[in-house]
Amino acid sequence: MNRTSLVKNGLWATYGAIATRFLALLSNLILARLLLPSEFGVIAIAYIFWGFANLFITNTAGSFLIYKGLDDKRYVNTTYTISLGIGFVLAIAMLALSPLAAKFFGVPSLIGILAVLAFNLLLSSAQGVYVGVLRQRMQYRELANSTTISSLVRVFCTTACAFLGFSYWSFVIGDTAFWLTICVLMHRQANLNFRFQIAPEARAEVLSYCLGATGSGIGLYVNYNCDNFVIGKLLGSTSLGYYNFAYQLTTSLTTILTQVLSQLGMSVFAQLKDDRQQEDALVKVVERIAFLSAPLYALVFLVVDERVLSWVFGAKWLPALAVIPWLLIFAYFRLINVSLSCMLSAKGRPGVNAKVNLYVAPLAVLSFVIGVQQGGIVGVSIAAAIVLGVLWTIYWWWTGCQTLHWSLMQFLIPCFKPAIIALVAIGISLSVSTIVQPLLFIGIYLVCGRFVAAKQFFECQSLVNRLTHRLVKIPKSM
Repeated sequence: MNRTSLVKNGLWATYGAIATRFLALLSNLILARLLLPSEFGVIAIAYIFWGFANLFITNTAGSFLIYKGLDDKRYVNTTYTISLGIGFVLAIAMLALSPLAAKFFGVPSLIGILAVLAFNLLLSSAQGVYVGVLRQRMQYRELANSTTISSLVRVFCTTACAFLGFSYWSFVIGDTAFWLTICVLMHRQANLNFRFQIAPEARAEVLSYCLGATGSGIGLYVNYNCDNFVIGKLLGSTSLGYYNFAYQLTTSLTTILTQVLSQLGMSVFAQLKDDRQQEDALVKVVERIAFLSAPLYALVFLVVDERVLSWVFGAKWLPALAVIPWLLIFAYFRLINVSLSCMLSAKGRPGVNAKVNLYVAPLAVLSFVIGVQQGGIVGVSIAAAIVLGVLWTIYWWWTGCQTLHWSLMQFLIPCFKPAIIALVAIGISLSVSTIVQPLLFIGIYLVCGRFVAAKQFFECQSLVNRLTHRLVKIPKSM
């Protein structure tokens, strides 16, 4: 793939991610005004089960098609059949477990909510295959447009239902409308005649890859959702509503960039057949992501204070403010680790991601239990920053580099150096008035970066200049 094509696909992927996340934030802003924190907590509990079931589908079958290609119809049809079969089994399991979940959390309405989400699982299993087809073909324009249109449908349905007084059911109705729309659109864009077929010669390879990706997904699910589970069980739905609100706010940038990196990263890395090329590409990606994202998370910390939070979302959400700094640390490292996950999947090693995520999961659960006992939702956010931020990053990169026989420090140094520079700049900036803090921070970060991380500074400066130059030219040809 030439550089122009890569930039175009990157712009479309970025557009799709930003549009999707912006619409989600718009929906959450409206619902934050109309619903209570306890109602947010109920739907957050339901999404714990949705997230667990959906991880068996997301980035499994679709990723295999990116890795394997679309030339052999036996593999394509086998992947499609297995994906739908998994979705059907998971839907039945969710229906069967819904009464137990409702009783465990003391929320009777979970039975009905999970029943609707079970139907959405069937749609998600088909959509995951369509996404894999579009990404393998590098059809990011079609992918972005389909996702944006579906997100608009979700915002409209969710908002309308909230105004009509449907409470947390607004989320469920909006999500169902989203999955129906995106399945129809992506099926048309994929334009493949899928057949129900499980070819014996393809079955083992498809299942092996999907199991590795699923194992990674299970670990990610536990690590990303066990904090919600612990808070919901020990502190109740209201505390979970505050925490989940802060989580969504602080990980908005991570969600956008993760979506872009996941869409482009694996596809691009898979086309680099030389091991040295892949290593060099990963180093550059980590350096640039870290240097550009660290100041953005720091600015969120400096800008979002009591006045801003009250003015935008309402004073009822002020208890969420205390957990934001720690969740920003977690969000930063979560973004940094995405590129390694994409590289391992592109090299046919999703099992390494599974190993790391599953090993870290018990430590994460234990740290969250201790955190909630010692400091409530603030204690949980601190545990997320330390365990799922710092410790997880070090262990993941160590394991990945051991597997790929690459040097560890060439990745860890660029991971942590921008974060340390940002923390120093924040410490100095807090000594001045609130209005001046962001400007002073930017100045200090750039000066420190120029002298402490000169290589990253000039590479990022060159990258920004090239992107700015291409943004002026490319739209004419798009």
